[in-house]
Amino acid sequence: MTTTARAFALDATQTRSKSIPWTVWTSVIATASAVAGGVWDISWHVSIGRDTFWTAPHLLIQLCAAIGGLTAAYLIARTTFFGDEMSRAASVQVFGLRAPLGAFLCGWGALTMLTSAPFDNWWHNAYGLDVKIVSPPHLVLALGVFGVIFGGFLLTMAPLNRAEAAMARRLETVFICLIGVLMMGAQSELLEFSNRILMHSSLFYCAIVIPFPIELMIVRRISSRRWACTLAATVYTVFSLTQEWLLPMFPAAQKLGPVMQRVPYMVPLGFPLLIIAPAIVIDLLWKRIRDWNGWKQAIVLGAAFLGTFMAVQWPFADFLMTKWSGNWVFGTHYQLYMVPANSVFLRPQFYPYDKSAAEFWRGMVFALGGAMLTSRIGLAVGAFLRSVRR
Repeated sequence: MTTTARAFALDATQTRSKSIPWTVWTSVIATASAVAGGVWDISWHVSIGRDTFWTAPHLLIQLCAAIGGLTAAYLIARTTFFGDEMSRAASVQVFGLRAPLGAFLCGWGALTMLTSAPFDNWWHNAYGLDVKIVSPPHLVLALGVFGVIFGGFLLTMAPLNRAEAAMARRLETVFICLIGVLMMGAQSELLEFSNRILMHSSLFYCAIVIPFPIELMIVRRISSRRWACTLAATVYTVFSLTQEWLLPMFPAAQKLGPVMQRVPYMVPLGFPLLIIAPAIVIDLLWKRIRDWNGWKQAIVLGAAFLGTFMAVQWPFADFLMTKWSGNWVFGTHYQLYMVPANSVFLRPQFYPYDKSAAEFWRGMVFALGGAMLTSRIGLAVGAFLRSVRR
């Protein structure tokens, strides 16, 4: 073998033997803790009621901030003051400090999350212990979580884009699973808009097309695997089914009024949305359109997402209104303690959000436009992540 060939073989062997960078695993743990804590926290609110900040779900969410902040602090200090030429080459400079780009974003996100904690306490003391999911302090918290998670994406993608094929495939698998976990977080954030009584309304579809096409298009743009979106949607479905089947096994006692009915179990967030169907269609279409212009791709994939999702979710919503869904598998029989048993939110009938067919189809046009726009955003974010090297 020539010297060059031996060097190439040695480099390839070393690449194969290298383990996944520890920053990737901290990103996985931070993302999982934020999403699991968020799901648990919402269940806590609707099963027990918010009593104090120092609940287990809140601490699990803030673990994301601790992991992201410590990871960022270590990377910035190590690269700035003790980094060698190689680590400096794989970093960026911000205000005289050096570190991978993801470290700075993780640090900012962690600080934002920590800032949201006293804000959330003040908000609840001023406006009530249990309020809507979408509130100013929760939006600040979500923004911080996004910073830590997206910083983790960058810390995962930078070594992926520099790696040889074997390592890149392993990192790609981790990244796809991260997106699947993040989809579970999207379901929890949309809880107020995705109740089964709204599944025949334009509001439901307008809400769904905000996060899910972005997440699927990021995966599709980054991954070379044929079934990448399907894998991400499968991870989401598994996590969603886990919370749906696991949470009711734990007892709950209400601590915050008004208590309209006693609920002795932790209430789950609902059966997973059938995102796996449009994910399969997107994977099938991608091979034919992956060389198209970005906006052409977004128009086709956005329409495919909405059309496929509506085709499967609409009749499934009909099933969720039947007595056959009132069991531990589908969970439509679970109650909310602060809602009367005869409330419209718990009745097996659709809420007439759209007052006419014209209003419904006008809303669906907005949903279609939204699906195309968010698909384009997802493709652009995926292209950016594919370009990150440091």
